[in-house]
Formats: sequence, structure tokens, C-alpha cells
Amino acid sequence: MSPAPQGQAAPQAGVSPAAPVAAPFALPETLEALLDWVMSDPRVPEGSPAALRVRPFGTPGAPLMIVTDMPELTDADSGQLMSGAVGQLFDAMLAAMGQDRTSVYCIPLCPGRPPTGRLPNSALKDLGDLARHHIALAEPKAVWLLGQATSRALIGADSTATLDKIGQNINHFRGKVPCIASLHPRLLIQAPQRKASVWKDMQVLIGGLT
Repeated sequence: MSPAPQGQAAPQAGVSPAAPVAAPFALPETLEALLDWVMSDPRVPEGSPAALRVRPFGTPGAPLMIVTDMPELTDADSGQLMSGAVGQLFDAMLAAMGQDRTSVYCIPLCPGRPPTGRLPNSALKDLGDLARHHIALAEPKAVWLLGQATSRALIGADSTATLDKIGQNINHFRGKVPCIASLHPRLLIQAPQRKASVWKDMQVLIGGLT
């Protein structure tokens, strides 16, 4: 496993990392096979019709892996994760960190979008286990979690608004990896005054990757 970014401290009080857990199903052991499974298997929780699922983008094995909660409304039609206005803001955030869509690896916690536009709490455990398996195979140096559901699924709590995020980790079957949980770009469009807190998260990520 790649080394953790420098400056990581012990886990913060009140956020206990979950113990490593096995994936919910007998999942493929290569990224290519896993992606094929995620895009087609009916057992993926809240996966919607396979034709409406959206693939990850970027470079598997990139130092920074990003996990968003689900595709946006326009993603299935565009065939690209993080499209539309949310995608434009997301691209600007990447550029502010000196990154772009080719230098990171971005996956959806859920490859399909539920009709309600929300992931039910009942699906988060299995989706989290599936994402941990994906993270273990990709072996990033750090993971950026976007959205409350993503944070709850992967670290067991909503840490998007936590002030001190140093020391948070995601446990998976190969070990653990540092992570930062941030508000989702779609929320920042609705509440631009909250961008400052996410910029602080981005600076921590920049520091850990350089």
C-alpha cells in the first residue's frame, strides 16, 4: 500500500474508523473485472437499470481517488460522471488543486441514481463495502469523499462539516488510507458561502499529495 501523506495525526475524538470489512459479495480481484461487475450486476444496491449506470473517470492508481455519492441528473445522458453545472464547479475545484480529470480517479459510491435523488440509509453499508474493495484495488495515497452519504458509508459518520479532519482513515482489506470528507459540489452551488470550508479541505489534500 502507498504511504500515507505526511502530517497525519491520530483519529479525531468522536470518529472511530470502522474495522476492515469483507466486501458484501465475492467481488472480482482486478479493477477491470470489478468495473464490469459494478456496471452490470443486479446485486449492486440502488444500481438502477444497468443502462443508466455511469462509469468512473480518470486514472486508476492515481495518488488522489475521489468518491462521489451518485451520478448527477445529467450524467446518464451525457455518459460522464460529474456533468453539467456540478461538473463545471468540480473541474474548477480540481484545477485549484493543480489536478484535472486525467490526474485523479473518481468513482461513484452508487453507479446509478435512485429516483428520489437520495441514497437510502439501508444501502450505505453494502455500498460502502463495495467502495472499500474498489479503493483497495486502486491503492491511492488519499481519498476525497464528496457528500454526507459517502462519508457515512465509508467512515461511519458524516464528517463533511467537521473542523479538524486530520487523522481520518478508510479501512479496507489491504490496510487503510487517509481521507477527507467534504460537502458535495452540488450543495456548494446552493450555498456558495460554504466554499471556504471546502477550500480548507482541499488545502489539506494538496499538502498530503505534494
